[in-house]
Amino acid sequence: MLFALMACTGTDDYARLYHTEALAPSLTQDAVEDLQHLGPTLIDDGVNFGVYSDRAERIDLLLFEDPDDGEPTQRFEMRRCGEVWNLYVEGIGVGTQYGFVAWGPNWPYDPDWIPGQLDGFVVDVDSDGNRFNPNKLLTDPYARALHREHDWGRASLGTGESRRQESTWGAASKSTVVASDYTWSDNEDFWVDSRKAGTLAGHGWNEQIVYEVHVKGFTQNGIEGVDHPGTYRGFGEHAAYLAELGVTAVELLPVHEKPSDGGYWGYNNISFFANNLGYSADRDNGEHAAVVDEFKWMVDQLHQHGVEVWVDVVYNHTGEGGLWRDKLYYNDYTEDGSVVEDAVNLDSVEVASLYSFRGLDNWSYYALEEGGLTYWNNTGVGNETRGNHTPMRTLILDSLRYMVTELHVDGFRFDLAGILGEQDLNYNEWDDPANTVLQDIIDDPILQEHNTRITAEPWTAGGYYNPVLGAFPNTSNGHPGGWGEWNGHFRDLWRSMLNEDTDFGHYEGAVSMGGAMTGSSEMYGWNERNPWHSMNFVTVHDGFTMYDLVSFDEKQNDCGVLNPVCCDDPTSSWCETESGESHNRSRDWGDEAFKRQQMRNFFVGMLVSHGTPLLYGGDEWMRTQYGNNNAYSTWADNEWNWFRWGEWQAYDERHRMFDFVKQMIAFRKAHIDVLSPYDYGSDFAWKDAANQDATDWSVRHMAVHHYDADPQIDILMNFEDGDVTFTLPEGVDWVRVVDTQSWFDEGDSEDEEGWFAENDELDPRETQNVWLDGGDVIDDATYTVPAYSIVILESR
Repeated sequence: MLFALMACTGTDDYARLYHTEALAPSLTQDAVEDLQHLGPTLIDDGVNFGVYSDRAERIDLLLFEDPDDGEPTQRFEMRRCGEVWNLYVEGIGVGTQYGFVAWGPNWPYDPDWIPGQLDGFVVDVDSDGNRFNPNKLLTDPYARALHREHDWGRASLGTGESRRQESTWGAASKSTVVASDYTWSDNEDFWVDSRKAGTLAGHGWNEQIVYEVHVKGFTQNGIEGVDHPGTYRGFGEHAAYLAELGVTAVELLPVHEKPSDGGYWGYNNISFFANNLGYSADRDNGEHAAVVDEFKWMVDQLHQHGVEVWVDVVYNHTGEGGLWRDKLYYNDYTEDGSVVEDAVNLDSVEVASLYSFRGLDNWSYYALEEGGLTYWNNTGVGNETRGNHTPMRTLILDSLRYMVTELHVDGFRFDLAGILGEQDLNYNEWDDPANTVLQDIIDDPILQEHNTRITAEPWTAGGYYNPVLGAFPNTSNGHPGGWGEWNGHFRDLWRSMLNEDTDFGHYEGAVSMGGAMTGSSEMYGWNERNPWHSMNFVTVHDGFTMYDLVSFDEKQNDCGVLNPVCCDDPTSSWCETESGESHNRSRDWGDEAFKRQQMRNFFVGMLVSHGTPLLYGGDEWMRTQYGNNNAYSTWADNEWNWFRWGEWQAYDERHRMFDFVKQMIAFRKAHIDVLSPYDYGSDFAWKDAANQDATDWSVRHMAVHHYDADPQIDILMNFEDGDVTFTLPEGVDWVRVVDTQSWFDEGDSEDEEGWFAENDELDPRETQNVWLDGGDVIDDATYTVPAYSIVILESR
């Protein structure tokens, strides 16, 4: 028997809900001491539901015995407490499937209304931005799991002329009350305690080596030892590969629920709590919370292999799109009379999909333009959230805390984090970070207690506009976990140096190559952040792979294996042939051996520079996306975009590249205090070819000498098109430990000259460009470095 109680206590909408005798005699004081006001909370013999809506005039809770039924088993009106609506239902528990329907100013409640009708309807969206529609069943923003995707074949989530009265009560995803019963391994207590104490060996703030990767794509094509490809479990089954490579953390592309057309990468989230069921080996999401337990198992496995888990979170926008049908293409004309092809979406402002936030309180959750009909688009993909308004600001922190405390996530990368620093209701202006959720995140006591890694993609769709890049805050209490930032200048400088023939004095913003290699103090030192707050990368998901970076002059985003929709349906909104960065600083070098040499240079650049290296998954064995630099779409979720392990296994040169990256990571770890100092101000000197302090930076060769180290390290870089002879520091016995030139990577076939040809006993699957135990002793006072290569010497 069900008993429903409309509970409301206190005036603080975000306070905890405490028991009083008047509330419900059946509830004990202990049961509600830690009751969270928002979301589903198990209490004794029932569940309390809490959901935010400032603008709603009525919200009903619908309970479903069969989540696919078009009618609920029970329907209850909720009670408003300020801006939060509550209901306690006794007699239900784990496994309960539920959803909400809401009425508001654009669609007031009418007692005669029934699902599929228009009683009470005024307009799809009014001038205040309200989009209430009781025909659309809404998921709980705080639900820990959804039972499946929305069934578009049964009913549309869309509004507008032809869709507003179509009921989704049976078709919609149902929120599920879950309680995980996963038992963590014995290792996990040690891991969590050590991470809190900051004593986990090899995981200091300055010791991170991060590997960005897609959960599904990592194993979907199959690899030996993976029994559940393309899933959280499959990812955990392949954890040993990451341990062998030597990375200390994986940065997972978004893992939260997304719409069925939410794209391959997963940046169109419709929940910030529920894990994506599509990545689960067990889709039974009932009372045993299979998807939650499986995610935990993956985390547990990675931790047992010494690998932290970071999650890419997307709080700047949601996946509640429009219907996004075909576009109408037309020719426009510029002032000089040239023709430009342009396009317009055929859907009007009345057309929008109601999954959750938009139907509960569009105005409170989203950044609306003046007039309330349309959305700000500093995200470039629409649906920009109102990150510094109370409900979204609170949800962000609650979501992060849940992932850290319940799922044991170690860190986060924030997509387009610049959006979270915008002034509320004035989205063209960057606010003082101290006033925003950016400061809340790094100062949060729970996140600080766990030493949670916090990293920003520090821009918006508008680009690197000031003062966002480099302007993210440090903690206000001295905790080291201030904002790290993806260093786009590091990426651009290294690409320009190797592919566009720029020099060491070339600047990107305020940063030169010298600054980029030593932690970009111009960007991070001003507010007492450290070199490791600079996330140094050359390639990530958003752009070329490293192999493509040295193989294509221009992006190839039209009809192809990673954008097949353009082959069949060029008017589709997913066929974005002009999407993706156009100034890639890429180059087709032609010769395959030279491409590998340039890739080794890029890897060395990341792994010897001060800061935190960020590697893009698959680059270590030369994965290609066939020149596509924006492989995000739903149609790109295919075998050509997933890791093709057969290629890795079949070719010697791919194994050698993997081994090179593995050895370079080991080299970095062996010299971590030199190559990744904790603070700015370490002892090194920039030298010219004559071993004099560098004064002329308009050259393409340079040496950096780490002289106050044991052993000393001399890094000789020559990106000229001919040999350069460097004078070595005197009084030191030097041995060569790294040389990126192709000679050591060639000669593994009968008609090739090279190191393998001269040493036929060498294993062709092991790199010959690194000698961690010391290679040749350098007897001369000089060393000649071939064109486009890097040599690292160690003192002995």
